[in-house]
Amino acid sequence: MEPTLWEKIILAFQYNDSVWHNIFLSIIYALVGIFALLLLRALIRMITRPGDIRDTDTGPRPSPAKVLMVWLGSVGGMLVFPIGLFLVITIALGSSDSARISSSTLSYEQNGVPASVVIVDKFIANSSGEGITTGTSKAYVYAMNADTGLPLWKKNIGRSYSPMLLGQTDQRIAAFDGKNLIILNKADGSEAADAKQLQSSNPELQGKLPEEAARYRWDAKQKRVVLQGLDGQLYGIDPDTLKGSALSGVKMSDYFGDNDPSTEVRPLGRLGLIRSGADDGRYTLFLTEEEAAKVQAGTLGAEQDSADSAAAADPRKRLYGGSLLKGGKLKADDLKPLLSDVFLNGGFLSDPTLGGSPSSDSSSKPPSDPYAMTEFPEFSKIESEPKMPEIPDSLDWPSRMTVAEYERYSAEEDRRMDAYYAARDQYDQKIEAYRERNTKYDNAARTLERLNSLPGAAPIHFPDPNGSKDEIFLIAHDSVVSNSPSLLLSAVDLKTGKVLWRADTHLQSLESYSRVGDRLLLVGGDSSSYWMTVSLKNGAVTGYDFQYDRSLKF
Repeated sequence: MEPTLWEKIILAFQYNDSVWHNIFLSIIYALVGIFALLLLRALIRMITRPGDIRDTDTGPRPSPAKVLMVWLGSVGGMLVFPIGLFLVITIALGSSDSARISSSTLSYEQNGVPASVVIVDKFIANSSGEGITTGTSKAYVYAMNADTGLPLWKKNIGRSYSPMLLGQTDQRIAAFDGKNLIILNKADGSEAADAKQLQSSNPELQGKLPEEAARYRWDAKQKRVVLQGLDGQLYGIDPDTLKGSALSGVKMSDYFGDNDPSTEVRPLGRLGLIRSGADDGRYTLFLTEEEAAKVQAGTLGAEQDSADSAAAADPRKRLYGGSLLKGGKLKADDLKPLLSDVFLNGGFLSDPTLGGSPSSDSSSKPPSDPYAMTEFPEFSKIESEPKMPEIPDSLDWPSRMTVAEYERYSAEEDRRMDAYYAARDQYDQKIEAYRERNTKYDNAARTLERLNSLPGAAPIHFPDPNGSKDEIFLIAHDSVVSNSPSLLLSAVDLKTGKVLWRADTHLQSLESYSRVGDRLLLVGGDSSSYWMTVSLKNGAVTGYDFQYDRSLKF
């Protein structure tokens, strides 16, 4: 999605975040304006000059067209150098600029408009030479219109290091600019308060606000900023009232310990295996034709890893449905393809709001999802392990006995031991067969579970926008087999086996994504400078390139 040379030329004549570029562009526009005024003055004087006046020195009055051509030629010659220099420098240094979107996003609706807020850390090149590029880094908070893909507002929060969004209330946004806490208004991005204002209006916070992002958390339940002050005490700040105070009755570990929900890794990626959603032992999974044949024959996982790796290297995946390891059975006789489409490196796009490892706070636990894959049950829970026969107890021999009694007792002892040894032989055969079945089951289960690199994650699914009661799933797959494929998204109805729409995101890498209403917001690109929005209704894609501050239409 790198702009063409012509697009870069057009962008060069637009104001951006570079100070030197804007100054240079203003000078260019000023020169063009001056020459335009001089041309207009000359044309007016020529038109108002009486036609019958003869001037032996100047000759007859020239035609307006000739005057215009002479002026344009002279002006073009005089401006060609500064404009050419301006374009060369702008295009060269612009290619050295970079922008990176923070992985965290906030979404809300303002006056009926769906908005997505991101922080963009920009590097603006000022000079380049001998392989060294110098410049400045600035951070901006953007509020993007999720429908049009255009900025609603933009706020410069200065030269920042690792800025991040903390959270939002109904009216305001709390962010960390890399050094200090700031509060912004959602309506226009204006600054409601910074760290100095918060401390001056709250004496209890004086000298307590840290300058490290790791000391700040967002309490979603109370809608407040929680921070560990420089004195070690927990403090809370309400973005709406701008009031802050020490917190009591809370534990440090609730926000900064192992149970902190903000430190939980969100399950982002592709899922190769999900449950059917009916808890019936059926699954939906992506397989190559070779893998599908092994599942049907019950030999999956029975061969060497090299053979499994060769099958896994095949990017051509189809979507199958069937019973897997039901009752310990290896074969999947009912395994059938659900669609005829082939998905290159296909997988269900995981939902970052579902699945994963829940925190101890029940309010922050992700809801359970019927499609989330769990581990297959242990074989011992499906089939009980054979029990080894016990050695028979020795007979209680009398102290005195006749020869006949001795022979009878001895024969009974031999009979018991013979029965034990026969039972032991049967046990050895049963336990060997059981362990063989257990090994095959475990190998097949582990091979199937490896289709999912995100244990416990759930797929993105939503009601059919066309009005049916079916659930629609998003499949992420590659456009081509190469080192830099474009990410494709397909909306699939698994019940009918239909692809409702297919969207090309034009992203070669995916950094993060989130679902907001009927849209999917994605962040990606080589430097994570692209923000894309995909309609879940029809797959329409719009986007924004923060490096060049341009809208992307597809």
